[in-house]
Amino acid sequence: MTEPTSKARDGSATNSNESTVDEQPIPVVKPPSAFVWQDEVVPALDGAITVRPESARYPIAAQVVDGAEYLVATARETFTPPAGYQFQSWDILQSGRLAFRSGDPQFPPADVSRAIATLAKHPAYQPERFTIFYRGCEPVYIEGPDAGIVIVPW
Repeated sequence: MTEPTSKARDGSATNSNESTVDEQPIPVVKPPSAFVWQDEVVPALDGAITVRPESARYPIAAQVVDGAEYLVATARETFTPPAGYQFQSWDILQSGRLAFRSGDPQFPPADVSRAIATLAKHPAYQPERFTIFYRGCEPVYIEGPDAGIVIVPW
């Protein structure tokens, strides 16, 4: 039995088991690090929800423990992250919806990406399982398959 061959660009025969430069896999972008949460649970939004804040000096994100229904009910708009989102570009995620009229982001781009990465648990996520609940000048709520995260605006 012979090895299948094909013609290279210069016309010579090549073994199909050999990899060419054009066929090399494209490296996957490393997703942002996941949030780490504090142990304590605290009320937020005048007691409408309870959250577990991130373990940071100045927490900007929190895991929703109770009250997700309130966040969903008070959303002005909902949307799904784009299918091609690979945690590398704020522009594709923003789609003009999470920005001020000036075009500047209303929420910290790195933290929105970290929230999706935290909820996804790995870079190969299914966007249709995530919903971003835009709430105007209030914290944005990002809901994944098993949990949700709020991020305060700048």
